[in-house]
Amino acid sequence: MAREFILNFLVSFMFFFFIFFINQILLLVQQILLKNVDIRTIIILVLSAVPQFLQYVVPFATLSASSMVLGDLGASNELMALRSCGINLTKVYKVLIILSLALCIFTFYISDYLMPLSSRTYQEMLTNVMRDLPTFEITPDTTNAVGDVVMRNGEVEGDEISDIILFTNRSEPYMSVTSVHGKLELIDPASFVYALSLDDARLLLSEDNINSSMLSDSESAVMYLDFSDQVPALTSSDPSNLSNRELLPLMESRREMRDRDVREFHRQREESLMRIASAVSSLEHVEDLEMRQDSLDRDINRLEALGEDEPIQFYYQYYSAEFNKKFALALAPLALTVATLPLSLIKIKHGRLVGFGLSLLIAVSYWYILFFSQLKIFDYSFNAGILMYIADSVMIASGLILLFMKRRTS
Repeated sequence: MAREFILNFLVSFMFFFFIFFINQILLLVQQILLKNVDIRTIIILVLSAVPQFLQYVVPFATLSASSMVLGDLGASNELMALRSCGINLTKVYKVLIILSLALCIFTFYISDYLMPLSSRTYQEMLTNVMRDLPTFEITPDTTNAVGDVVMRNGEVEGDEISDIILFTNRSEPYMSVTSVHGKLELIDPASFVYALSLDDARLLLSEDNINSSMLSDSESAVMYLDFSDQVPALTSSDPSNLSNRELLPLMESRREMRDRDVREFHRQREESLMRIASAVSSLEHVEDLEMRQDSLDRDINRLEALGEDEPIQFYYQYYSAEFNKKFALALAPLALTVATLPLSLIKIKHGRLVGFGLSLLIAVSYWYILFFSQLKIFDYSFNAGILMYIADSVMIASGLILLFMKRRTS
């Protein structure tokens, strides 16, 4: 069982790995538009981005491996033979559970250690590469295009550039700049903003209507080129790329802010209710109501404005969700394995193929539930981390219920 599971896991792992790899990493290399970068740097950049999706590949590969093993054994009547020999299927389940628990630990290691480490490595390397952009991207007598900016240049010596023609080709107003000499410098490595200093510059702004244009000359000028949108945000310093040790103090500080906001919310509601109750209890005649109507209306409007739901602390919900998501994804291999256990009691033709197909459906369902739960973290005032475990809970509950029902009927 262990050997079959491991072999199927490796096959499934490669399948899901290349799906994510092609979808994200190759697009990354294409979008950053880095030319003449040495192979070693490109390989390290790509490897640094791998952990960003590896935390999803391992659970889905575990799901496929378990489905294919149980489907294949069921199709060949091997599980029925085990039961007829008096061997309880619990022993089969135990092998799958132990292996999936080992993969749970590996998944948590990826999301809590490898992801933060690779994210920092990726950002540092990409910053260094972009800082060197003028020396390897700008070569003599070439044309370069980055985003909607196109630049033609003549001779180049270091970061000194001559005979510059620069224009935009997609955004309005269309801009074209010419200069006999210029210098390109990186001024913001984090956002990849460059300063292009120009001598004897001429600027032309125009729109589709040729009659609407403006021409300007200057002895010197500085243009700022922002290329930050050309670098995909595959890795960043957001909470998803921090370890739980780094997230915990952030979450605790935001929890204190949330608690203060909640206490203030209840204090204001209580004061408004007390004022309304005191005003109503002091009424003795209809005339008194008319005299205090404005004051009562203000208190009622203030109470309605507060509402009945406790205030939501945006960052506390965000940090809490990311903190618990690491544990939820680490639990995913076990939860998805449990979801496949009912296949052991079903005889199907082409069990391995059908098992793989079912695993894809289950994987899509798990992904949808997890994604939907993430969208709801700002809709409720309670700890958003609870929502991250819904997908795991649904998979475990579905697997155990179907397994129990099938064992009663078989």
